Amino acid sequence: MSSLDPRFVRLGLVLGLALAVAGCFRPVYGDMSTPGVVAKDVGSDVAAQLKTVDIKPIEGRVGGKMRNELIFMLRGGDGPGATAYRLEVKSINELGQSAVVDPLTDVQETRTISLTVQYVLTRAGSLDPLFTGNALGTATYFAGLQRFANVRAERDAEDRAATQIAERIRARLVSYFATGK
Repeated sequence: MSSLDPRFVRLGLVLGLALAVAGCFRPVYGDMSTPGVVAKDVGSDVAAQLKTVDIKPIEGRVGGKMRNELIFMLRGGDGPGATAYRLEVKSINELGQSAVVDPLTDVQETRTISLTVQYVLTRAGSLDPLFTGNALGTATYFAGLQRFANVRAERDAEDRAATQIAERIRARLVSYFATGK
């Protein structure tokens, strides 16, 4: 009588484990109307809930860029609908650092822009926060001897950092609407 090859035993265990946990996961944007799946209020339609978030205006050029990115990420190009939630960005802090300085000309070669924001999500018509959070976005750019090129590169880096923050806030909103936490 021959014994089983250990590779086949391991493969069988992995496949069995994969089948056992396959029912534990569901997509965030999944259709909850599938027979046998009980829909609950929390996470039943994340995309529709994202469209009901109103983003308050944010001061400054970087704040405007961040707000526009958030509006597009949450609504997908649709116009404003019914407002059930309000998102307010409390503060934006910007920090610029120079990583590399040319020793001959004493000119900064690369710079890093770091943006940090604090935000609060509340129900429309309420002052009690559902959750608060912080987000950080960083972007690096090359700074040379051309003054106007440096100004434009810095602006582009600020825009990239603002987009990163908008993506992080959107991810946090998705997790809140999917799980209620």
